[in-house]
Amino acid sequence: MRRARWVGACCGLLTVLVSGVAWPAPPAPPSPDAQRAAPERVTVEGRVLEAGGARAPVSGAVVMLVDAPAGVRPGKPARDPLDPEAVTWMLRAETDADGLFSIAEVPSGSLRVVIVAGGYERLEVWAQAPSKPSLELFVEPEQDGAYRTEVAVTRERLAPPDHNLSGEQARHYAGSGDDPLLATLNLPGVARTPGGFGLLSLRGGNPTDTGFYLDGHPIPRAFHVVPIASVISPPMTDRVELSAGNYGPGYGSFSGGMVHVFSRAGRREGVHGQAHVDLFDLGLTTEAPVGPGAMHFGFRRSHIDAVVRGAEGVIGQTGILLPTYWDYLGRLDIPVRPNHELTLRALGAGDRLRARGPDPVPGQTPNLFDYGASFHRFDLDYRVDDGDWRVLVSPSIRLDSARFQQDFVIRRDATVLSGRVEVENDLQEWLTLHLGTDLVYDRWRRRERVAAEIGADISDADQVTVDESRTGQQARFGMWIATTARYRNWSFVPSLRLNLFAYAGRQLVRFDPRFEVHAQVHPKLEWFAKIGMFSIPVVASTGGASANLVTPNGSFQGGVADIPPYLLAYFDPQIEGEPRDRSAAATSAVQASTGVVAQLGWDLDLRGTLFWREVVPTTINIVFPTTTFEQRTARQRSMGLELMLRRALGPKLDGWIGYTLLWARVQRDGQDWIPAQFDQRHSLVLLLSAALPRNFRFGGRFRLVSGNPENTVLGGEASNSIVGWFYRPIRGVRGTTYQPAFHQLDLRIDKRWVLRRTSVTAYLDVQNVYNRQYPEVSLYTRDWSQRASLIGLPIYPSLGVQVDF
Repeated sequence: MRRARWVGACCGLLTVLVSGVAWPAPPAPPSPDAQRAAPERVTVEGRVLEAGGARAPVSGAVVMLVDAPAGVRPGKPARDPLDPEAVTWMLRAETDADGLFSIAEVPSGSLRVVIVAGGYERLEVWAQAPSKPSLELFVEPEQDGAYRTEVAVTRERLAPPDHNLSGEQARHYAGSGDDPLLATLNLPGVARTPGGFGLLSLRGGNPTDTGFYLDGHPIPRAFHVVPIASVISPPMTDRVELSAGNYGPGYGSFSGGMVHVFSRAGRREGVHGQAHVDLFDLGLTTEAPVGPGAMHFGFRRSHIDAVVRGAEGVIGQTGILLPTYWDYLGRLDIPVRPNHELTLRALGAGDRLRARGPDPVPGQTPNLFDYGASFHRFDLDYRVDDGDWRVLVSPSIRLDSARFQQDFVIRRDATVLSGRVEVENDLQEWLTLHLGTDLVYDRWRRRERVAAEIGADISDADQVTVDESRTGQQARFGMWIATTARYRNWSFVPSLRLNLFAYAGRQLVRFDPRFEVHAQVHPKLEWFAKIGMFSIPVVASTGGASANLVTPNGSFQGGVADIPPYLLAYFDPQIEGEPRDRSAAATSAVQASTGVVAQLGWDLDLRGTLFWREVVPTTINIVFPTTTFEQRTARQRSMGLELMLRRALGPKLDGWIGYTLLWARVQRDGQDWIPAQFDQRHSLVLLLSAALPRNFRFGGRFRLVSGNPENTVLGGEASNSIVGWFYRPIRGVRGTTYQPAFHQLDLRIDKRWVLRRTSVTAYLDVQNVYNRQYPEVSLYTRDWSQRASLIGLPIYPSLGVQVDF
């Protein structure tokens, strides 16, 4: 609901307008002949709406009708200045909650309509009385009010996240490619990932340690296989919540932090939507009322492969893989009865990544990389908010599929059932009880077909040496109980989570105690502390024919490309192999943090956090048909400081300065500690987005980060095989050398044109403005004796247009 702001200012503006007119003295009663010649009196009705795609009703707007000269064109802007000497009468009214107004006793003829509303540009248009049954008048938001903050009173949440990003606002941050989830890479505690891709390493952990949830249920990945876009269309994203370490008892089974994406419900007033196209993809979303509820649906499809092929037509063959992706999300929200709401959702995403080569030989399958993955999920939420009781019941089913083909074909299909039940009750004014349970059950089938020789046709049974099919299942189940106790300015949240893991034929039980305390030590200063255990299952993979489906040492431009392991981490890890029977264990991560949140002047907030993260090692008994041996997992430790100075979401200026100081180490089998893969000692991000006149918006991002530790190549070792001689690299201890410091500047500019029923926005987002090609991959000679060159991403722009209706 839009409510007029600064009503006093509006009234003052009206007073100035009125006082500037020299009103004539009341005329003498007209004679009968004059009465017969008096103009007809009519009633003028209308509605004031926000211009652009929102078309929301504007309440509290002052609508004034003033007489106008004959011959004006109704519906056109009244650009001529209002002449006080020519005004003979004026009538006024205010719009109601639905933006409606009605003014009686209006003389028929030409009119000037003047609308003044807080947060919107002044509007003056010509009209005619009598007019059509109802006028529709569209006022344009002030540039300062393009992103207005709506303050809503909400219940105190159990274990609130460290950071909360608005989906709408985060789309306009420089360097984020119009994607809210990519904007989380700018937050403290998040490591810089190669090329700005969507890998989320939190506080020095591996990207696979991070949990990804969408509307309360897990998803196999948050980003597409080539992680330049998330798996949820940006217009469908309501907000992104990130906890870099300690997260609430309602979730478990991952040792790092947690990212939770929430989709946006459809609006219940009118039909709205958004269409967009940029260099990477195009999409369409639409929302509309359905009975007492609303629907919201969005679909997106990439065209990167066409862009790459077009570029190669100019610059020649590049040899890079061709990616394509698509995703969709639909939701229907229906109020069943007072305080009861039903939500139905369907979402899915798919990817394909393939190489190109010469035309295939008849009867043979070319030895080319071809990878595809997809998932479809269907879930239901039933929410009850009845006074002191809040209840959520949410079942879900997900269908996963992944396929890889080269000299072999591997296909994995899975059905994943998940469910969540949450109950809250305010036992006392100072005490709230939280109960819940969640389940994730995965039943999978895996098939492998391996050709007898390179290039053989794997569709021919005579050419296949391995044709295996295996099935299995795994599950994790959690129950939790928590209380929120409040005493004066303090709140205490003790909680306990019970975890049951069923992996690789073993059943494991673990308990996770967790505790939080928050204290409002000053009206503008909050102190918090969190500590807890987070149990995770650990399994040994079967590996097999796909053990090296993506080799980190692939041939490239006549040499050998030394690809860091984290560049491959976004591939579906489950296609590499399944848990080996009876080869599973469970371990725990201990996370602790403390810090303050301070409200400063000029709408600035400061958040500072000290943190500690320790993953306890455990032993896995790896079982083979004839033998069993033990494998010790690594001990992981990270500690550091996070600082964030942020200007709250505002109309003119918003952004933040984020800094992370980090030590991240790994220890294996009692050996010396070595740096973790994402041990980035210093990370500084400066992010700014500012509103400019004439509906322009400008933003920038500057990032300065310490380099990752390297697995230094000392030389090569020659080996012989049935296919000939080859060289393997001899590596030193990781962390002997580090990559150089990373720095990059990204700039973005938006321009918005507001029409009556639509708005059009064009943007240009340029990453790596000064074209510093940071070395992401090293290229060595075939014998690993020399490093020939370094490969990094050059300057690259993203140009796009979106239409809101």
